[in-house]
Amino acid sequence: MTEELSSVQIEEDELLVSHDVVSLFTSTPVKESLEVIRERLQRHSEWRYTTLLEVDDIMELLEFILTTTYFCFNCQIYRQKFGTAMDSPVFPLAANMFMEHLERKLLDTAPEDLKPKLWKRYMYYFLEVLKKG
Repeated sequence: MTEELSSVQIEEDELLVSHDVVSLFTSTPVKESLEVIRERLQRHSEWRYTTLLEVDDIMELLEFILTTTYFCFNCQIYRQKFGTAMDSPVFPLAANMFMEHLERKLLDTAPEDLKPKLWKRYMYYFLEVLKKG
């Protein structure tokens, strides 16, 4: 991405703006993310080549995965009340699709004179391996 941005010229009447999603894991709304995913599955059918499941089956499984947010801390079991579980392997998919939805809505509804000349998104995920004992 840095190579792409190195060739971008910012004119005097333009601004370079950077946005950051705070606490992406816990800020991604599950219900709305599921709606976005359902709509995408219904609109595109490529995924049907990899499974015999129907949209309703996939959505039921996703809802279970994204709403089962129990975790253990200091030998106590807690339930996360909002967002997706931070260690969910499905989270990057849900967060990415929800962010794409928000971006598309923003870009489609922005007045012409305020539409960005360039729009890029950078999402990163990291894994940390901790040594036991």
